[in-house]
Amino acid sequence: MSLLDEGWRFLRSLSPMIAWRVLHSTPTWLLDWIAERERREYDSPALNIEIFGRRLSNPIGIAAGFDKDGKLLKVAWSMGVGFHVIGSVLPKPHKGVRPKMLVRLPDGSTINRLGLPSKGPEKVLDNIKDRRPKNLPLVMSIASLTPEGYGEVYRKLNDVADWFEVNISCPNVKEHSTFENPEAVREICKYMKPMSKPALLKIPPTTDRDIILQYVDVSRECGFRGIVATNTLKIKYNNIEAGLAGPKLYHIVKKVVSEIRGVMSENFVVVAVGGIDSGEKALEIMELGANLIEILSAVVHKGPSIIRDIKMEMIEFSYKEVF
Repeated sequence: MSLLDEGWRFLRSLSPMIAWRVLHSTPTWLLDWIAERERREYDSPALNIEIFGRRLSNPIGIAAGFDKDGKLLKVAWSMGVGFHVIGSVLPKPHKGVRPKMLVRLPDGSTINRLGLPSKGPEKVLDNIKDRRPKNLPLVMSIASLTPEGYGEVYRKLNDVADWFEVNISCPNVKEHSTFENPEAVREICKYMKPMSKPALLKIPPTTDRDIILQYVDVSRECGFRGIVATNTLKIKYNNIEAGLAGPKLYHIVKKVVSEIRGVMSENFVVVAVGGIDSGEKALEIMELGANLIEILSAVVHKGPSIIRDIKMEMIEFSYKEVF
């Protein structure tokens, strides 16, 4: 068994909150040393895809929340992802909410209540300096407590980002309102202009077609190059507000992706996030119109090998369809 798998087995034996703290307190040099030894190249030309002029080895990334500050980019790279999402990054250091909570559910779902903890863009820049794996596109998920803060963090990270995800709907930040209505998104856009790097709007989960199309309209109006579908689902767990991720979101994500692709061309990038834990689901959501997919709950529950497994299943299912 690999060092990555052994490390995951150890973390899996801990409570999720303790495991998260252990992972993020592990020295960067040790994480990088393990990553360099464990690089998993299970790609095929059949999985290559081009996004925003960049050639990706495969369409799979790990969703925002795994690597808050760019400390784990080599760990993600070692798993064999096609791109890596850092953040969400706020314009200034932010501790998040209390009490923090992470829960694994038996069905493969996760519940999180962290409240956008971030060490700020300067720490991200310091973390990725001289550590960026070659040919790994970096995506910056950005958020803010104010509309103008989005523009601030966008500009600070512009030189190192291949593209951005604009997170408007964290479900467990209580000290400020989120920016889920179109007028709030338009206000954010005013501070992000001009957009010299592509930006995608990350929207909350909904099955309401009218709301989905409103997000499409405001995305086009503001100059966003696509949509990330979707964020976690707002729930209450033990009477505490939190976000639900994993299999329970999959039917919502399929609806959102299908509705967006029904009115937008392939040039409008759609990233599917939520409940994708197999090659079969990955192919299904891409056939509905997703260009890229992101996973996180599947990694938490099944370990780093899930990236390889999904890619191998995608190749296998595609081969069966051809022959």
